[in-house]
Amino acid sequence: MKAKILFILGFGASLAGSQATRAAEPPQADAPSSEAAKSDETYVVTLQGIGAFAPSFPGSAQLRAYPFPGVAVRAKGEPERFATPDDGFGVAVLDTGGLRAGPVANFVFFRGSIPGVHQVALTHEVGGFADFTPAEHFRAHSELRQGVDGHKGLVAALGADVFGSYDALTLSFGPRLSFGNNRYADAYYSVTPVEAAFNGRLYSYQAVGGFTAAGGMATIRYEITSNLNATVYGGLQRLTGSVAASPIPNNFGSRDQFTTGLAISRSFDVQKFW
Repeated sequence: MKAKILFILGFGASLAGSQATRAAEPPQADAPSSEAAKSDETYVVTLQGIGAFAPSFPGSAQLRAYPFPGVAVRAKGEPERFATPDDGFGVAVLDTGGLRAGPVANFVFFRGSIPGVHQVALTHEVGGFADFTPAEHFRAHSELRQGVDGHKGLVAALGADVFGSYDALTLSFGPRLSFGNNRYADAYYSVTPVEAAFNGRLYSYQAVGGFTAAGGMATIRYEITSNLNATVYGGLQRLTGSVAASPIPNNFGSRDQFTTGLAISRSFDVQKFW
């Protein structure tokens, strides 16, 4: 399962903030209030630390622990956007309210633990994302990413979430679908005749791309204070199609891909510095 670094992939975000002071003047009829001006020149920066457990490689039964950071920036007074820990690291360059889109990045763990079978290097994926929020408590999310190294395949992730807040709690849940092309499927799920002979427990197999997994994710977020919160999450996807028939998940791993983790977020007001 791909982890969201959120690089994270090491890929990034932007900060901002400063407030200019003005000499006292008689109020103008059309001048903005001091509170409005202050809000316009202040940003909220949210820093996040995530401790997660995810499959050590696609098709693995073993979970690997890993930490990663995240950052988000919004204008003071702007409502916080709903997001889930399995989102890639994206930056919106288009934001019409109900539709947000922009570049995104992600990564996939290195695979090197199957005797006799080719390794797959740590993969950095880059591409684009789109969020569609047609209603107050519903979001649809999609990502299309190309591996620039490692598996070098093309992958897509589709998801939707229903979410709502109850006092200090925010709950969400929704389905997840994953897709990968032939190059992605071949990298993680194919076994050559030579590899099968060296391994002894695997048979040769040629995986093809398509619909690769289906499942869902749920999150529980608790507001500890107005600027500090904690989120517990869990997700499960089951491999499908050609990749599910591979001897790698069936003999050395699992068709069930589970992820879980804890995210702690802290927000700060930052004044504009330009």
